[in-house]
Amino acid sequence: MPSRDYRAPLDGVTRYTRWDQVPDGWYTRTQLGQMDPPRKPGPDAVPRGQVLYHGNSYAPLYALADTVTKRPVSDAQRAALDRARELQRVCRLCGGCDLDEYGDPVPLGKGRVCTRCRVVQGAYREHLEARDAARRRHERMAARTAVVLAIDAAPVRDVADLTRIHRVVMVGRGLHVDVPVAAPGDGAPAAGALAPVEAFAEITRRLQDSPAMWPDSLAIICWADADRVRRRLTNLLRDAAPGTALPDWLTDSSWHELRTYYVHWFAEPDPGIVGYRPNWRASPTGMHGAADQRARATEATLEAIVTDHPGAVSPRAPWATHPAALADTDTQEAPS
Repeated sequence: MPSRDYRAPLDGVTRYTRWDQVPDGWYTRTQLGQMDPPRKPGPDAVPRGQVLYHGNSYAPLYALADTVTKRPVSDAQRAALDRARELQRVCRLCGGCDLDEYGDPVPLGKGRVCTRCRVVQGAYREHLEARDAARRRHERMAARTAVVLAIDAAPVRDVADLTRIHRVVMVGRGLHVDVPVAAPGDGAPAAGALAPVEAFAEITRRLQDSPAMWPDSLAIICWADADRVRRRLTNLLRDAAPGTALPDWLTDSSWHELRTYYVHWFAEPDPGIVGYRPNWRASPTGMHGAADQRARATEATLEAIVTDHPGAVSPRAPWATHPAALADTDTQEAPS
């Protein structure tokens, strides 16, 4: 591939492959500009020849008689040019700069936005996308086509633990399902616990008997590990009653993780590097208790996200610690 400075040879113009072949009195534009006073090709000047340079490029050659003296640059013009060159190294948003390996500022190119501002803008766009996704889940909750689900289960140490679920909780508008489960391998089940088949049937009945008619397909929102929760519920029923049909709310629902939205919305700087990344350890209050508490906390967190609760966005979020980056006209909207 040719480099950016590659210049193809001109058709119909004599080529010279060595500088000692160039006739006296013929010069390139660079050589003309270095004369005292500087010169340039005249309005009607055409190249008399061309010389090879950099191994594969050709520079046009002009006869001195076909050139004119360049208009001298005033001190004001030179200062303006120097200032323009300096500004190419200064971010127009925050006034910062990017440095090369020697610690010197480098030109920022079109737009004059430094790396830090570009990274912050990217983090803020992810914040907005995550908030919009949470709002769509919230709208479904309001329309009674989404529920929050949480389970109490044994920690996963081997495959057998995937079937050990003690409680299933669902929370929605006008709905609160709390079903204790007598999971296989639990030993003595809790008082009132239902066998897996009966527990799933009870959940289905409660969904169907809720104040509004729930569709067969729901959006099910977990705080985290939605795929694992779904897999554990599936394994629980299949292990307890092989061949039993899985309920529609388990097979036909779309499953979502609120943490995926929350950590982008709660984004914090990643220490030690220029960029930022979500803090996956961040979680709101109540996410470490029992299933009912976690379901309620997940519902409250979803509400906080869509209402832009000021206490929920980290004060160390990149768009908060570096707000100058959002002065760009391409920014979608002002920060929450």
